Amino acid sequence: MASLPAQFADHSLQQQLQSARSLKNGLSSRQQVLHSGIEALDECCKHVRPGDLVEWGIPPGFNGRLIPLQLLKRQIPPSVWIYHHHGLGVFASSWISHGVDLQRLFFICSENPVRELRPLFLEDTFKRIIIDAPRKFSSGDMAFVSQQARKQGQIVFLIRHFFLSQKRGNPHASLRINTWQSGKRSFSLQMVKGPVTGRFSLPYSAVAEEHGNYTQEPLVES
Repeated sequence: MASLPAQFADHSLQQQLQSARSLKNGLSSRQQVLHSGIEALDECCKHVRPGDLVEWGIPPGFNGRLIPLQLLKRQIPPSVWIYHHHGLGVFASSWISHGVDLQRLFFICSENPVRELRPLFLEDTFKRIIIDAPRKFSSGDMAFVSQQARKQGQIVFLIRHFFLSQKRGNPHASLRINTWQSGKRSFSLQMVKGPVTGRFSLPYSAVAEEHGNYTQEPLVES
């Protein structure tokens, strides 16, 4: 069973930052934009640029995290996934099986990321920050994270544990998407805010070759 490298343990923010700083980021500016290799998904995200915040509506139990995960598999810059799930932890084998490079994707657990991990947002070490269903995240936190993303040239994903609605907007997000597994053969994406809105589907084969990859989310019980 694969395990996370010791320097990626989720209990030390400074250790995470030091490890990430040591990575040489040789990616060109063109490669800093979101890219999955899935034509339909890349079309949805083609206007996202450093400084943008993307909000994802992903209720638990629907495997929806497998969609934003596709954008973290191809020569990513140093990135961090901040998660808070009661009773859950990072199951490294699952991430590896989905093609994620754990040498460039870091993990840290926090229920209140802006208060507890503030230094992380004050520098540009992590070019992609995924804030996964934080327990505490105010409108002020949203404004701060969005402002820092623009200042540091970062792309931020904010994952919600509920479906997003057009009735309750988010002026800080350039793109808002709901994702979920739809039956046994496809995934559904609903574009709530962006250049184009509406719903479309992705077949399993566009995300992974084996249907068995969809039996569990990247975060599983520890």
